[in-house]
Amino acid sequence: MKKIMFIAFSFLMTTGVTAFAQEVKKVAKDSTTTTVTTTTKVELVKTEIKSADLPQPVKDLGVSFKSQGWDTNEKAYVAKGATGDIVYYVVTFKNPTTGESKSVNIDAAGSIVKE
Repeated sequence: MKKIMFIAFSFLMTTGVTAFAQEVKKVAKDSTTTTVTTTTKVELVKTEIKSADLPQPVKDLGVSFKSQGWDTNEKAYVAKGATGDIVYYVVTFKNPTTGESKSVNIDAAGSIVKE
């Protein structure tokens, strides 16, 4: 009797595993599509410029920081790519009341760039 119960239990377990494996197979992703992701790190060259020489959209963003209590430092940096094109500007803001400072990367359109 024990052998019959063991065989019946084994049969039920095998059936359950087989049903589960087929369920997983139905949910599997399509393997015919391939996604290739490449990352290249471009070395940027930063050159010091005066804050007065920044493009107008960058200056406008500086004005909005000024309304929040942050002053623009006199010096800023322009980050250029390998081809010499401007990638973003590095502008440092300082809070005169707390002495805290922070650097923000801003593109030529006046949008904040996240590295």
